[in-house]
Amino acid sequence: MLESILRSIGEVIPGVLCYHDLDQRIRFFNDAYASLYLRLAGHLPQPGEVTADLLHDPDLRTEVGQHRRRAAAGEPVTAEYTLRFGEAAEIWEVHYRPVRDDHGQVIGILAWGQDVTVQKQEREFLQRLEVILAQMQDAVVVTEAWPIDADEGGPRILYVNEAFEHMTGYTRAEVIGQTPRILQGPRTQREELDRLRAALEQWQPVRVELVNYRKDGQEFLVDISISPVRDPTGRVVCWVAIQRDVTREKAMVAILQDTLAERQVLLQEVHHRVKNNFQTIISLLELQAAHLEQPCFDLHDIASRIRAMALIHEQLYQQSDFSHVLLDELCVSLAAHMQQVLPAASVRVEVRPGYVSLPLDRAVPVALIVHELLLNAFKHGVAAGAQHIAVQFRRAADAVTIEVIDDGQHHPPGLPAQLEGSRRFGLQMVRLLARQLHGRVDFAPEPGRFCAALTFPLGPDGAPAGTPPGYG
Repeated sequence: MLESILRSIGEVIPGVLCYHDLDQRIRFFNDAYASLYLRLAGHLPQPGEVTADLLHDPDLRTEVGQHRRRAAAGEPVTAEYTLRFGEAAEIWEVHYRPVRDDHGQVIGILAWGQDVTVQKQEREFLQRLEVILAQMQDAVVVTEAWPIDADEGGPRILYVNEAFEHMTGYTRAEVIGQTPRILQGPRTQREELDRLRAALEQWQPVRVELVNYRKDGQEFLVDISISPVRDPTGRVVCWVAIQRDVTREKAMVAILQDTLAERQVLLQEVHHRVKNNFQTIISLLELQAAHLEQPCFDLHDIASRIRAMALIHEQLYQQSDFSHVLLDELCVSLAAHMQQVLPAASVRVEVRPGYVSLPLDRAVPVALIVHELLLNAFKHGVAAGAQHIAVQFRRAADAVTIEVIDDGQHHPPGLPAQLEGSRRFGLQMVRLLARQLHGRVDFAPEPGRFCAALTFPLGPDGAPAGTPPGYG
């Protein structure tokens, strides 16, 4: 009768099953037990065999014997063993239960067990994971994979970490089994919720920013990243949400944006006032020049040089970036100014785009040098029959060159040497400013063409010092 019952149980039990008498001799076993026995002993079990003898590890053999003796004494025992098969190891959980006769006397031991290696590893992994999650500053929420529809209650919360409790004021016991919608309220953004739901319906990860509510009703802004967790078959089994409270960060960003806006207004006003001050100086110089019959120096040229610096501040006043000056735009303004104040309106001026930007401290000397080169082209080039003046930019690996070219016929022999040795104020200033830039100015006269070129080094990153992204 007992053997018939055990046989029926052995066919359905998930794992090994055997029955021992009080002498630890095997009396019954199922197929799973026979398979395990064969792996351990190298042969199939035989009725009456003392199975503890097949264990090669003496400590394990002693432990198994102790557990069986306790069960023989009437005590239920659950034990965990590590069985080694060569270099591999398996963890087995075994339950020993005493079997009694009609008089209550123990007549044998029923043992059943199963390989729990994977479950053990998973439990250990989950324990380590929970320790890690407990240390995280961001809230972690694990929910069911479905239902997603709010009409069906939505996915229920399976797990939250300690950071979630601190962030929301809810305890773990209060939210397990609830839906994350308990955190939503009157100002939770409908459009963000719709976007979240659309992603979940497609089983896709999503990131949203929501107004949520703590247990006490206080609003807070949370950045949420939600990802699906899939089983080996690819089926989504749950959702994991990482939530970060960004209320303070957003407030700080708003303050910084307001401060930046105030700074930009202030800088814009500074550049506007500097430009106006330059304009006042220019007006005074031009007024003084009009009253001098024979001035000792050309006040109009001085006024024009000051205007070159004023144009920089005018450009900065008109743009949102106050740290850099676009050189080709500055050259366009300089050329337009020259055509207005000099009798050379018929000359065609072309500024070819170069996309070079400079910080203010380098833009000023460059602007003054380009001003002098343009002034030379307008004065002497036009006098030599020039009909076209061009400004162009050339880039090399470690330098940028700005060329001012006219098509006048002013190239007597020895002109470069004359220019190099000239003591004219304009040329002396050009050489001084070029040295300040660690650069040089070269003159190259050819038949029907005169080129004056400023070359100065690029910054350490391979772009002109201060070149912003997009202009490198």
